[in-house]
Amino acid sequence: MFVEQPRGYERKGEEHKVYRLKKALYGLKQAPRAWYSRIETYFVKEGFERCNCEHTLFIKTGNEGTILIVSLYVDDLIFTGNSESLFVKFKNSMKLEFDMTDLSKMKYFLGVEVLQNSDGIYISQKKYAKDVLERFGMEKSNNVKNLIVPGVKLMKDEEGAKVNATVYKQLVRSLMYLTATRPDLMYVVCLISRFMANPTEIHLQAAK
Repeated sequence: MFVEQPRGYERKGEEHKVYRLKKALYGLKQAPRAWYSRIETYFVKEGFERCNCEHTLFIKTGNEGTILIVSLYVDDLIFTGNSESLFVKFKNSMKLEFDMTDLSKMKYFLGVEVLQNSDGIYISQKKYAKDVLERFGMEKSNNVKNLIVPGVKLMKDEEGAKVNATVYKQLVRSLMYLTATRPDLMYVVCLISRFMANPTEIHLQAAK
């Protein structure tokens, strides 16, 4: 990245200078790209292969069918696999290369709660769902058994009472993220998302 000296600080007869930064500044739009390039170079050097369809997913295979999978989210990483020795080797290598903190087994990540025990790995978004209810003032609302009233067909409601489109979009997007652990919500969420441009009271009621 190059930073030019502001013209207001130039003095007559002085040479205009250009400075090269040693590293990207945090907060600039170039910083994420610079960091990704840095971490990708490290992964390639360590024998990882980048997933073709998901560029933040890196996979390393070892002897006898061992595998290590690393998922990158900005400067947070989660990894899994089937070899404890690969885990230890990877963590030690990361600590030598970066200033890293080991948070042990994952319990909470990006709004998703993770429970790991001998029976398997379970994920849920209970806390996230409660936060969504509180955000939209519905924490004391009655629950329902059906995701949508049976037989209801949502359509454009040109003559209906308009609602705040921004709030409606925020509600729909919050529900979209909830489908990560609640795929049974997918149909209804996709249905109500059709009306984000011009939502009315009937659409908001269906979303709630």
